[in-house]
Amino acid sequence: MRHFMVPVVSFSRSRFILKGLSRNIQTHWISTSHNKLENSEISLKNIFDDNTLWRGLNKQNYQHNDKLSSSDTYKERFLSTIAEFSKERSNENVGLFKNPYLTDPKGLKEFSRESLNNARALTELMKTDTSTEGLRNYIINLDKLSDTLCRVIDLCEFIRSAHPDERFVKAAQLCHEEMFEFMNVLNTDVTLYNTLKKVLTDDNILKTLSKEEIKVGKILLEDFEKSGICMTSEIRDKFISLSQDISLIGQDFINSTGVARKKYIFIKAKELEDSGITIFILSRLKMDSTGRHYKIPTYGALPLAILKTSSSENIRKQIWIALHSCPDEQITRLTHLIKLRSILANLMGKSSFAEYQLDGKMAKTPQGVKKFIGSLVESTRPLAAREVQFISDQKCIEMNKESPSDMPTILNIVRPWDRDYYGWLSRQNARKVESINENEPISPYFTLGGVLEGLSDIFRNAYGLELKPVIPQVGETWSPEVRIINVVSETEGIVGVIYCDLFERVGKTQNPAHFTVCCSRQTYAKENDESIMQIGVDSKGVRYQLPIISLVCNFSKTIVSSDKILCLLELHEIETLFHEMGHAIHSMLGRTRLQNISGTRCPTDFVELPSILMEHFARDTRVLRNIGVHYKTGKTIPEKLIVQNLEEQKFLQNCETFAQAKMAMLDQELHGANIIQNINTIDVVKIYQDLERHMGVLVDNKSNWCGRFGHLYGYGATYYSYLLDRAIASKVWEKLFSQDPYNRIGGTQFRDKVLKWGGLKDPWTCIADVLEQPTLENGDSEAMKYFGNTHDL
Repeated sequence: MRHFMVPVVSFSRSRFILKGLSRNIQTHWISTSHNKLENSEISLKNIFDDNTLWRGLNKQNYQHNDKLSSSDTYKERFLSTIAEFSKERSNENVGLFKNPYLTDPKGLKEFSRESLNNARALTELMKTDTSTEGLRNYIINLDKLSDTLCRVIDLCEFIRSAHPDERFVKAAQLCHEEMFEFMNVLNTDVTLYNTLKKVLTDDNILKTLSKEEIKVGKILLEDFEKSGICMTSEIRDKFISLSQDISLIGQDFINSTGVARKKYIFIKAKELEDSGITIFILSRLKMDSTGRHYKIPTYGALPLAILKTSSSENIRKQIWIALHSCPDEQITRLTHLIKLRSILANLMGKSSFAEYQLDGKMAKTPQGVKKFIGSLVESTRPLAAREVQFISDQKCIEMNKESPSDMPTILNIVRPWDRDYYGWLSRQNARKVESINENEPISPYFTLGGVLEGLSDIFRNAYGLELKPVIPQVGETWSPEVRIINVVSETEGIVGVIYCDLFERVGKTQNPAHFTVCCSRQTYAKENDESIMQIGVDSKGVRYQLPIISLVCNFSKTIVSSDKILCLLELHEIETLFHEMGHAIHSMLGRTRLQNISGTRCPTDFVELPSILMEHFARDTRVLRNIGVHYKTGKTIPEKLIVQNLEEQKFLQNCETFAQAKMAMLDQELHGANIIQNINTIDVVKIYQDLERHMGVLVDNKSNWCGRFGHLYGYGATYYSYLLDRAIASKVWEKLFSQDPYNRIGGTQFRDKVLKWGGLKDPWTCIADVLEQPTLENGDSEAMKYFGNTHDL
């Protein structure tokens, strides 16, 4: 739970050779059909900020949720009435995401079985139809097969992370395992591979294919080869088994990253009371049975408050280590995951999982990644040392020692449990000097609804898109607190649907995330079942499967008066929301004919660019002034308050960048060649702590935090992507939006040269085009060096 942890984007991490099925229920926004609402005052802001209004508009789902939340006996009676839903579906419950199968966990299993049957039938057709027409349609059929599988796999990934019903979660786990295993079998199917190779080497067929088909065909051919297709049958079987095991242990690992080693730590009462902790904090702490120790929880706001305000380094150190440590079982999971990945890479003839994983990425090789990180570390370390010198000086004063001036000594004195406390002291002193009213919080100016309307304003001006609220139908969402937004183009109508699960809820994933439930593509000539699709039509009359996105955050609500509850956002939460919405808009505008390359289905080290670019908007004073209106007074936020808070956000920013570099380097080390060489003696905690000592800034050689680094699974060997894309985004912002964040010219440039291509065009070509620097197109060491020297990260 480091402060510098970045948001998560969730989508198909490894490109599945075979990706998704289909849907066709037209989405209604607030002025259509049975969802019709006459009140013109209802807006995006109202939908999120007026809880009473929302409960009235969505009362059918609150009632539906109450039924499902009642006694087990009632649940059984209720579920038994829809047990035959596949034969006689209820008109009341439309199913999750308007998929009529998904009215209950049994329906999810049936949907998975039907999809699997469709996939098997299509696979058999592709293997037996060797006619010229069959070969011409082969890549499209591969895409259809992929869509069929990924529709279930991506849905199950989402349900496992966010659905509150444990029965749904268990069903999703079973379906995911079954589909994932079948997908891995297909990825090692020699007949499918040989036919694809024939299609891509036959000039008579090639000249009949579109650029998209050829691109997808080449990508899938590479993925076949990464799955050991050219190896013996024994190796292919091992690949399938290893991939399945990695998926299972990886899911266990990611689900356990929020678990601390201990629920409480015990601090002597007198020691804590003498360390400057306020009565307010002390009164909220419990004592142990002896009454001589305070029980400090390792979750929530209390330990963070103590970490920030306690003058005792011993107390801060104990709390910091507890907050950053995980159980031994989690380290065992991580060790197992790292070993399995190393074995798989070795099986595929690679020296490391990093080498295996980086094939086809922008950075190309582990050496390229380490060169990028290394240049960043070299330029950032002295800047980070200067940033923490004030902490070193203050600690030396307290210890009656002379303050050092050399970098190594400064970095040796300052530890990670010091940064929050001395940072808090520094800000308190600065506010006193500047005579700023420290009681003026910024969050009352930023209601969740107001921020979303501000996002809609940006998208409307830059891209010609608007966010329109939707009232869910019964059973369409997994919680009555979920809001639905249609993304509407000024020229093409609805281009996608976003399901916003933004409020905190017990059992939800703690990390903010963007889930692609299904992605954009043109409808196929013969769809399996259009009843499970939501469809849009572009300006040329072409029918598209609409991308369905779920944004998941954990924003808290605040009681602001006796009759009003609001979600008020801090600046870092605004940045998180903007980040995730950047992924969503990429999914909407990356509209390609085939789903394998639509939206966020592009190289992992390119996919964060649109989302990180949106963080620049979230830190722009002009944008925040337009959005910030006090919920009570209606006054626009003072610019001075924005500047003050933005400056505080920049506090230790070089240390933050350096921390990201450390995490990226840890990711490389845990997926490097040393793993297979020391497979029987690997110690992931030692690797982590040794790297911390070597890197030398805010050194952690006390915790086993590597077990809480969830991105080691989802971004294995590619975590550097955040840093690389931050560097690229900085250049794009400066060129296109720094003068005017609302300008259509910049928005059009970014949309047409980056977003709309999804994964069709080479990322380096997109970057060279949008920055108007042709030399970057090669993506060579000079290009990496160019971005490695970026200072505004």
